[in-house]
Amino acid sequence: MTKENIHNLWIASYAVLLLAGALLVAIDHSWGVYPFAVGTLLAVAQSFTYALQNKSEDIRVSRLHRLNFLCSLVLVIAAGLMWMNNNGWVVMIILYCVLTVFLSFRGKQ
Repeated sequence: MTKENIHNLWIASYAVLLLAGALLVAIDHSWGVYPFAVGTLLAVAQSFTYALQNKSEDIRVSRLHRLNFLCSLVLVIAAGLMWMNNNGWVVMIILYCVLTVFLSFRGKQ
């Protein structure tokens, strides 16, 4: 398996876990927090490793990876709000989506 395939599998797995967990919590299954938390852990780990691996690139790309890591920490807040049965997790997920879309357009062309 190539490094690119592993990266794509990693992203797909945390995206599926985040989506499944959010949908389960939205339809009042309290155990939906667990897949969301695992997906959050994978997302934070992926963005952290990218922030560390790309220090040798130019300063702009390195800064974008650090911002992406900080953006993924919003998911940790969302998981905490889910755990406390607070509906603020929806706002955090929307914030994460908006920031991720913004950062995706700021990358190399």
